Amino acid sequence: MNKASQTSDRRPAVFLDRDGTIVEDRGDLRSPGQVRFLPGVFPALRELARHFALLIVTNQGGVGRGTLAMDEVAAVNDHVAQCLCEQGVELLATYVCPHRRDENCRCAKPSPYFLHRAAADFNLDLAASFVVGDHPHDAATATAAGAVGIYVLTGHGVRHLDQLTRSDGQVVVDDLPGAARVMMAESSARRSPPPADELTLAARCLQRGGLVALPTETVYGLGANAFDPRAVAAIFAVKQRPRFDPLIVHVPDISWLDRLATEVNPLAQRLAEAFWPGPLTLVLPRRETIPDLVVAGLPTVALRVPSHPLALTLLQRTGLPLAAPSANRFGGVSPTCAAHVREGLGQMVDMVLDGGDCGVGVESTIVGFGDDGRPVLLRPGGVALERLDAVAGMAIARPGEGKGGEVAATVVAPGMLRRHYSPGTPVRLFEAGGKLPTAAADELAGLLLLAPRPDCETASFAVVETLSANGDLDEAARNLFAALRRLDASAATAIAAELAPEQGLGRAINDRLRRAAAW
Repeated sequence: MNKASQTSDRRPAVFLDRDGTIVEDRGDLRSPGQVRFLPGVFPALRELARHFALLIVTNQGGVGRGTLAMDEVAAVNDHVAQCLCEQGVELLATYVCPHRRDENCRCAKPSPYFLHRAAADFNLDLAASFVVGDHPHDAATATAAGAVGIYVLTGHGVRHLDQLTRSDGQVVVDDLPGAARVMMAESSARRSPPPADELTLAARCLQRGGLVALPTETVYGLGANAFDPRAVAAIFAVKQRPRFDPLIVHVPDISWLDRLATEVNPLAQRLAEAFWPGPLTLVLPRRETIPDLVVAGLPTVALRVPSHPLALTLLQRTGLPLAAPSANRFGGVSPTCAAHVREGLGQMVDMVLDGGDCGVGVESTIVGFGDDGRPVLLRPGGVALERLDAVAGMAIARPGEGKGGEVAATVVAPGMLRRHYSPGTPVRLFEAGGKLPTAAADELAGLLLLAPRPDCETASFAVVETLSANGDLDEAARNLFAALRRLDASAATAIAAELAPEQGLGRAINDRLRRAAAW
C-alpha cells in the first residue's frame, strides 16, 4: 500500500479518560466491584462507536505511589471493557501510565505518547480525532497531538475548570453524552458539503469559546458556550454588562430542561410544552455544571428554546447550550436586525449571523416560581400574560400588585434593572391615546406613537415614528426597538413616547418604555 492510500484510510478516534469521564472517580479503583458507570455513557459510546475508534488512555499514578497494584488496574480495565462490550461498545485498546508525576515519564498525560503510539498501531488520524477528559491535562494532551480536546464537567471537571488553558480552543461540555453530541456534530459537518458554510463556521466558533451574534424571534443575541466560563466572561466584557445581571441560556429542545435544572415542576413542564420553541423563559433551580458567572451566583438558571430556525439549527449543530443576552452594549436599545449588531459591536464579536428582522421584536417573557411553587411574572415579553394564565390555569402572580393573594417574587432574572433598553436621548412618556406633550421651545423633540395621529397634532415634532398603522400591539412590539434607534440617531434632543394599553404585548412595550425612560 502506498503512502497516499495509507493516509486516506486512517480512522478518526476518540481517546477517553477513564475515571471521571466514563466511570465515577472514586480514587484508586482496586476491584471491579468499585466501578460505577456515569449516566448516559453507554448510549453515547454506542453512537460514537459507529463513526470512531474508541480507546482509553488513563493515568494511574497510584501504581507508582504503591497504593495500587498493576494487576488491580488491569482487572478494573478488563471489567470496564467487558461491560462496554455487553452494551455493544468495543474498545480498540486501553493504555495505562502507571508512573508518579514526579517520575517525569514519557507516557503520562499531558504527553501525547500513547496517542502517537495508537496512531501508529492502528493507523489512526489524530487530526480528525478527539480527546475527552475531566482534567486540564486531557485537554493539553489533545493540543499536543493535534486533536480536538473536549473537557467534561463530571469527575474533577468543575474543580479544575479554572486551570484550563483556552488558547487552543478546547470545547467545554457537561458530560460524556454532551461530548458525544459535539463530536457527532463536528463529524457530520466534516462529511457534509460544503464543509465551511456559515452555520458550520459559527458552530465551530462557539465550540472553541468564541462569540457569535445570532438571530432569535425576539432580538439578536450574543451567544457563547454556557458551560465555558471564559467564553461567558467575554460576553460580559463585550457588552460591558455588570456581572450581577444573569444571562438566559438557550437550548435546542425541551429535553435539556432535565439536563440543566435540578427540578422541573409540573407547571413549568406544562408551560414549556405549550410555548417552546418560543419567546418564554423559565427560571428553575440549576445544576452545578452551569457556571456561577452565567447565573450571577444565583441558585437558579433562566432557560428557553428559541423558535428562529437559524438559532435552532445552530444550537443543534453545536450540541451546546448557549448563553445569549441581547447583542448590544448593556443598557442600550436591543438589536432586531444584523445591521444593529454590526453598528453597536462591530469587530468585537467573531461572527454575526444574519437571519433578517426579528419577528417578535421584544425580549422573551420570563416566569419564575415562588417558594410555594406558584408562577411569578419576572418580565413581560413576547408571550402575552393572558396566554400564560390560560395555560397555567391560574393567574400568574405580578409582583408588587398590592395585597390580595399575590405571590412575592423570590427569584431574579435578566432585564429587571430599573433602567434598561435605553437610547442615548432622554425619553418621557405619556398615556395611551392621551394628549401629546408640548415640546420645550429650545428642544427638537422626537415623537413615538402607537398609531397615527393627525398632522395638526404632530406638526411641532421634528421626527415622528409610528409603531403600527392601526395600533396593533404585535406589530408595535415588532417595530419598537428599531423605531427607538431611528429616533436616537436623529437630531431630536428628547423623545416623547406613547404608552400602550396594558394588555397583550402592550405590557412588554410599556415595560421597555418605562425602563428606557428611567433616567
